[in-house]
Amino acid sequence: MKSLLLLITERGQAQKAMKSLREKGARGGTILFARGTASSSLLAALGFGDSRKEVLISLLDEDINDTITGAVRRMRMKGAVMAELSDRKDIGMKMIEIIAEKGYADDIMAAARKAGATGGTVIEAHGTASDEDVKFFGFPIVPEKEILLIIAKDEIADAVTKAVGEMECLKKKGMGIVFTIPVSEFATLG
Repeated sequence: MKSLLLLITERGQAQKAMKSLREKGARGGTILFARGTASSSLLAALGFGDSRKEVLISLLDEDINDTITGAVRRMRMKGAVMAELSDRKDIGMKMIEIIAEKGYADDIMAAARKAGATGGTVIEAHGTASDEDVKFFGFPIVPEKEILLIIAKDEIADAVTKAVGEMECLKKKGMGIVFTIPVSEFATLG
């Protein structure tokens, strides 16, 4: 059974972490640039709350899961969190993933906070083009997206998923999707 390691760090720390994990047997990973959401609504309103983040994603084989997650737990990285996503054990937490049109992440995070979420990580992305997409001078216009990752206890995750799913901006076709993935390991680092 494979699992997915998700390590959210301050900008500049993910490559160092990946080097250490390779020494423990991890094959590699992908680093995404992201931003963390403000820790309070006051900071967010003033524009001071967001922080520059990196998200390291690495697929782990079952035989090295515990070795890798143990190594990550021993790392001292200020402001970092680690989650292993799989169904190998239930620790009562979920990762909520919301993929929405660009520009909606802050509104979605506000609704998530009202439902009990304490924070999240926003990754910029874009959709995939298809023959049915709108074209500009013969080239498909690919919509820009934001991916919002929130890790929460099951009961909060259910409330957040419901609150976000009821937002008008996400009820329109093609505007977004919300889903959850079980978390089998979680730790704050540093």
